[in-house]
Amino acid sequence: MSDLLRKKTKPNKLLNRGQQITPNTTFTLDDVTSKSESKQPVTEAPAQKELETRTRTNKVQATTTTVRVSTPTKEKLNALVTMGIADSVDNLLEILIEEYESTYLTKEEKKQYSLILEIYAAKKKK
Repeated sequence: MSDLLRKKTKPNKLLNRGQQITPNTTFTLDDVTSKSESKQPVTEAPAQKELETRTRTNKVQATTTTVRVSTPTKEKLNALVTMGIADSVDNLLEILIEEYESTYLTKEEKKQYSLILEIYAAKKKK
């Protein structure tokens, strides 16, 4: 019990951090998006038929994955495919995403969206 009351004298084992390190160059999201914007300008929404033909020709499916959705959402997607809006649920989702992107996203959100897609593509290449 007396060991608990005694103050133990041990050397201080704290790290010596040294000088504050600062980066040589800094950047903002605007710098990155302006570079990617100069590569590909944002275009307006194409007509529905052009959109469908473009999604059908872009069938570069290297891999597939599973997306979890609720049962009513699955049934709605399958109903739209059955009506003939698209050949498959994958094509239907591509059409819906492109329509949402061209209709509802602001210019700033489109920049952010394309930047995120570029990041995913870069991760996929590794």
